[in-house]
Amino acid sequence: MGKRVIEIKAKNGTVYLYEDESYWDREKGYSTHKRTCIGKKGADGEAIYNTYYRNREKMHQLAAEVKKPNEVSNTTFVGETMILDKVTRDTGVSRVLTESFGENDARKIIALSYYQICRGKALSNAEDWLEQRGLGNMGLSSQRVSELLERLKQDKVNTFFQLWAGEHAEKGSQLFDLTSVSTYGKRNPYAEYGYNRDRENLEQINLALLTSCGSGLPMWYQVLPGSMSDKVILDQVLSMMKKMEVPRFTFVGDRGFYSDYNLELLSREGYKFTIPVPSNVAWQKKLIAEHRDTLVRPGNLIEQNGSIMYGKTIYKTTPAHGRTWYHLYFDPARKDKIIASFMQKLRALKDELEADKLVESHRTMYERYFIVKETPVRGRSVNYNDEAMQEFINSDSCYWVLISTSAKTAVQALEQYRERNGVELYFDDEKNLLDLRRLKNHSEQTIKGKIFVTFISLIILARLRKMVGQIDKKKRKHWSEQDMLRKVETYARVHFEGKYKDVYSTPTAAQRLVFDLLEIPYTFKGKERTSGREL
Repeated sequence: MGKRVIEIKAKNGTVYLYEDESYWDREKGYSTHKRTCIGKKGADGEAIYNTYYRNREKMHQLAAEVKKPNEVSNTTFVGETMILDKVTRDTGVSRVLTESFGENDARKIIALSYYQICRGKALSNAEDWLEQRGLGNMGLSSQRVSELLERLKQDKVNTFFQLWAGEHAEKGSQLFDLTSVSTYGKRNPYAEYGYNRDRENLEQINLALLTSCGSGLPMWYQVLPGSMSDKVILDQVLSMMKKMEVPRFTFVGDRGFYSDYNLELLSREGYKFTIPVPSNVAWQKKLIAEHRDTLVRPGNLIEQNGSIMYGKTIYKTTPAHGRTWYHLYFDPARKDKIIASFMQKLRALKDELEADKLVESHRTMYERYFIVKETPVRGRSVNYNDEAMQEFINSDSCYWVLISTSAKTAVQALEQYRERNGVELYFDDEKNLLDLRRLKNHSEQTIKGKIFVTFISLIILARLRKMVGQIDKKKRKHWSEQDMLRKVETYARVHFEGKYKDVYSTPTAAQRLVFDLLEIPYTFKGKERTSGREL
């Protein structure tokens, strides 16, 4: 079984590092562990390896340098890295990483990000995949990966954030959201029980993410205690933005961030905002009641992406926020679907009542929406409660309000808020595609390092997704960015010993289409091509 490095604190306060190897003891008949001391942690938290470990690693290095038997050629799969290299150059993230962490660690972070994007598996398994893609010279074994994650200290991460946000943050809108990430780790001080958005009975950490509306690139994130709610996080986030000298922006959040305190804090600190109002807020109910009869009008019609809704703007000047726009919306298509589903449900409930096959969980709806009478002659009669049904139809469902100190029209506010779909997709990437669904690492620093590598992956993936999204769906055969990466996975470069030029595998029609659409040069029939043309 594999080895892992653990920390054990001695009585004198020294933290020793041990290699812990689990193995099956045949004589004893159970699994046990073998631990070998390899060093300790210094005052600065960096590892100080002992003579045994240094000599052993030197022997491994010398063994690796022993000349291998002569091989005629070496084959490297380059299709995925050709795409990701282009995207990485386009974002400029590699240069900012180099300034923050140094060239060596920057290259390793990028390599692990490529592995996450293409495979989405544990970083400790990256070594073989990287070697097959020509990135094996970095020596990213499982233990080296752990050591790299330990080196990604918060001070260096903050340096990266300041440089990155300084180059890419805009004075326009920034999308902000919060998600929870479950963890099995027991030594992470951020792991606490709280509102779990995945409904898992596990300790969690909260992860806040800030994304630029203009570029679609993630700008910044912060790991927060798992018990911290949306409403108390904003103060800390704005404090960090001020320290990193990020320009003021329009804050676009979800209903969880709505509170008088949060809105007043944003205005007081000089930020504009666009936030939906929760349905249980009293003044929103009053606003809907005042304007719903005049909302469905030709002048309020909004057509976007094949859907139709109505939007109306009410302007007010408030002491707390100054000029404020209240945007009231109604979605008729969604309302029709809800009513149709409700009617189907009532018809099924009526059948249950008439057949006297009652379901206990439906009792409340029986009592509210039906009038049931029992007579000796006619037996049971079941009728709908028209008044209760009409009350449901006339309810405020599918009406909602966006409050904004930035967007002056209902269309502008709606476009701002719909950009949030991209942030939610990033969180899906983090927790599913990029193997952050359940953090199993025990070390706080290792978890933080892994999240930072994932953040870099999100930057690259966000730019690739935008590039692919700008291509006509029919031209790209409705392929997603992940589909394109899979299509080119087998495109390879063959390097022969001696003075021969590298030879590339013959690209398939699908691979040529992907390279052409993304304007990536490739070799076909011995000649280099780009966008279907010879260079």
